[in-house]
Amino acid sequence: MAEVQVFKLYLLVLMRFAGLVVSAPILGSGNLPPQFKVGLAAFTALLVTPILPAMTGDLPVHPLAFGLMAGGEFLIGLMIGFVMMLVFAAIQVGGQIMDMQTGFGMMNVFNPALETQFPIFGFFLFILAVLQLLLINGHHEMLRAVVHTYEVIPLGELSVRPAVLLEVSHWGRAMFLDGLMIAAPIAAAMLLAYVSMGIMGRVVPQIHLFVVGFPITIALGLLITGLSLQYFLFLLGGDTRSGLFGDMFRNVDTLIRGLS
Repeated sequence: MAEVQVFKLYLLVLMRFAGLVVSAPILGSGNLPPQFKVGLAAFTALLVTPILPAMTGDLPVHPLAFGLMAGGEFLIGLMIGFVMMLVFAAIQVGGQIMDMQTGFGMMNVFNPALETQFPIFGFFLFILAVLQLLLINGHHEMLRAVVHTYEVIPLGELSVRPAVLLEVSHWGRAMFLDGLMIAAPIAAAMLLAYVSMGIMGRVVPQIHLFVVGFPITIALGLLITGLSLQYFLFLLGGDTRSGLFGDMFRNVDTLIRGLS
């Protein structure tokens, strides 16, 4: 009987980690095989289950009640992964702005990590962000965040408050501001370029701006992107306490406290 209770406890822990693995950046990447994701969630849950604090009550016996409890655990991990993914959504927004300004807006590439179409600049910045997150051990912090949830949200005690959902919506709104900050160097340079070409077209009407405009904006866009890479990495943050990545993990902590 005790073995059955331990196994059910393990399944509940597994569901919380499974929610993170499904939705979090890097861990939820489509580039990773499903066998790896399942193995990571199962192995991590196996390590965490023995160190969990003792439950105050018994686990549900009825399959429906146990399924609802497991669904709540999965939702916790899913929401944590969603909040983390907002940073990469901001990168996609910034890349879309950069593409529209430089003339690459008509072309998209397939991003296998998110299984969606990405703007070219957005895909490039996405790869840099993933490498930066791995460099600062952000994938370790993701797993630690889920382990920390058991100190605040014991098994079966999920409580979704309207204030938490409102706060998450504010983070979604900030995503567009972050995307604009990422694209700011390109947007400013393109604005000056378009104004200069407009003046040039009025002064020298013989110049076919439609012909020469695309090479100029593409070359300028690539140049400014190369020069502003250090600015982009600064925005992301050099560790898990600064920049956009620092905000990401602070938002996760806020979410965890709000779900308790």
